[in-house]
Amino acid sequence: MKLSYKYHTFNIPLRLLLLLKRHIVFVRAAGGFVSAPDGRMLLILRNGRWDLPKGKVEPGETLLQAALREVQEETGIHGLSPSPTQPLSHSTTQPLSHPATPPLPLPTPLKTYHLFRAPSAWFSGPNPPAHKWHLKQTSWFPLSADIQPFSPQLDEGISAAEWVDPSSWYARLQSSYGTLRTLSSLYKSSPLSSIN
Repeated sequence: MKLSYKYHTFNIPLRLLLLLKRHIVFVRAAGGFVSAPDGRMLLILRNGRWDLPKGKVEPGETLLQAALREVQEETGIHGLSPSPTQPLSHSTTQPLSHPATPPLPLPTPLKTYHLFRAPSAWFSGPNPPAHKWHLKQTSWFPLSADIQPFSPQLDEGISAAEWVDPSSWYARLQSSYGTLRTLSSLYKSSPLSSIN
């Protein structure tokens, strides 16, 4: 697994991760890289930087459910669906009691890790975290949606959302946070980038 801290990405052994989890708060988050039928990709402008929609996983949610909810909340996009990670296969020997069309395979997320220090304001609230350092694991899912108007979530610091061509998407994320540089590079070199 890879951990991105500031602008550095490095491998982190599982034993070290388990040790770190005793001294830091482990946060699970999920988000999506969203493509439209014409191949354009979604970007949001959060606090002056190009970003992708994501957020914390709520109790009882799967990672995919959290990703779909967060993308919808942060952009106002409806009708999101996961993009399959492999071609759909159909068996002709399938029993008649089964549906004619098999379900789409669930996408496999790409994961990034981000280590950050909690702001002092977090410790003055009703549920202060146990430790100052947080390790956020974000699971990123390939999602698709039709092009539609945005309604950015202003209270989350999102001032704009935009559909851009894949090369602009990649270039803008390369000048953003370290984890997004890692993610966009992983996406660009993975089979997921050819699904459209």
